[in-house]
Amino acid sequence: MSALPPLTIPIAFGAALGAATTSLALGAGDTDVYWHLATAREFLEHGLVRADVFSWTVRGQPVGTDQWLGQILLYLGYAAGEWRGVLAVRAIAVALLVGLLVAAALLRRPERPLVAVVAALPAVLLSRFAWVERPELFGLVCLAALALLFQLRGTRPLVLAGVLLVLWANLHGSFALGAALTLLVGAYGLRADPARRTGYLVAMAGAVLSFVATPAGLGTLLAPGEHLLDPPRQIQEWIVPDPLTFPGALWALTLGLILVTAALAPPARAIDVLLIVPVAALSLTAARQMPLFAVVAAPYLADRGPAAWAELRRRMGFELHLPPLAAPPPIPRRFDAIAAVLGLALVLGAAALGPAVPDETDLPVAALAELPAGPGLLAHYDFGGWLIWRAPQTPVFIDGRLVPYRRGDPSVLQDYVRIVEAKPGWPEVVARRGVRWILVRPADPIAVRGVDLGWRTLSASRSHILMEVAAPERTARLRTARR
Repeated sequence: MSALPPLTIPIAFGAALGAATTSLALGAGDTDVYWHLATAREFLEHGLVRADVFSWTVRGQPVGTDQWLGQILLYLGYAAGEWRGVLAVRAIAVALLVGLLVAAALLRRPERPLVAVVAALPAVLLSRFAWVERPELFGLVCLAALALLFQLRGTRPLVLAGVLLVLWANLHGSFALGAALTLLVGAYGLRADPARRTGYLVAMAGAVLSFVATPAGLGTLLAPGEHLLDPPRQIQEWIVPDPLTFPGALWALTLGLILVTAALAPPARAIDVLLIVPVAALSLTAARQMPLFAVVAAPYLADRGPAAWAELRRRMGFELHLPPLAAPPPIPRRFDAIAAVLGLALVLGAAALGPAVPDETDLPVAALAELPAGPGLLAHYDFGGWLIWRAPQTPVFIDGRLVPYRRGDPSVLQDYVRIVEAKPGWPEVVARRGVRWILVRPADPIAVRGVDLGWRTLSASRSHILMEVAAPERTARLRTARR
């Protein structure tokens, strides 16, 4: 284990990337930010949201409370600076994540900052797909912090790990992974490192406490457990990793680097094995878990990567007889505080100049004026979270909040798919559910069927079509008239 090196380079690198991310659109391709903000707003106005208040299909069913603090952080950003405030929260989280990744790698290579940065690049690139306005991003930050703490000397980092887990449990459900890793590391450390027994016991106590130190108590484990044992494969981020996609290729490359390094370099440290093996296994289960693997792999690549590269060159006959590079002069630790202040100023300044409104290009903005109040609207899954925020008077049929639909009424998702894809029996489902309007994409099969059946179009654009669903007897008359 090592002492914490000067952090000027990790802070500068993290701040630079955090500031750069402010050029990325808000909400692009992910409408979950809207229901997270709406949930936080509801919390601050009426208390913790324990039951659904946004839908008309599972209204009153229990909802997850494992992200309440992460949602509050996002909403505080909105309250402080509207969407630029949300952008600032996201950029700060990215800066922290990148800085922690580089710091953990630099801990293994304090004399070679460039090696540390290169070793952290797979995690930086793969985590890029989670740089969105969701509590999930805060979970990645916590995992990177935990991986760093586990490598530091002394008892204090282990105590901080226990505190971190309790905080993490209220930010995002991914804390369950951190708790499991802490129990694993603690069980090993109690036997192999008795000098830090107190620290390991505190860290393990924090892990156990994190299971109950949330508004949901032990119920906070339900969502992580369901996602592990029965991931919702209908949703893209929960499909198995596909190396033919860009994120999947990065994940496969990282896995390949780990395997090659393990084969060519000296044996890994115990902490690397304890972190990498279980998280690598988890990353095989869903695309959403891929960045977690890259995060814990960064220190190992920094530590053993150069030796593996040298051995590979030797075996391939590419020996380079170059004079060894002199280590750069150490950066005084007093510069860390200066770098932190300047880095925060850079990130906040970039956020102040970033997008003032989210990207709603593919959302049905033009339909807002035509939306009916009250229940009866079936909207596309991708529109659900956005409608919760933008049209609170119109409850949704379904949205990205998995908990109330999977636990409250699993048939909602099945009925949604049957209707939108116009599968056999869809008219009966429409009648049984009481669907009176549909708001979907023009290419969705139900939209095509609606046009064919003569349903009245209330609003249409490249991104959406809003139609009034005709009663069965009227649909029959329209079909006959069209013949």
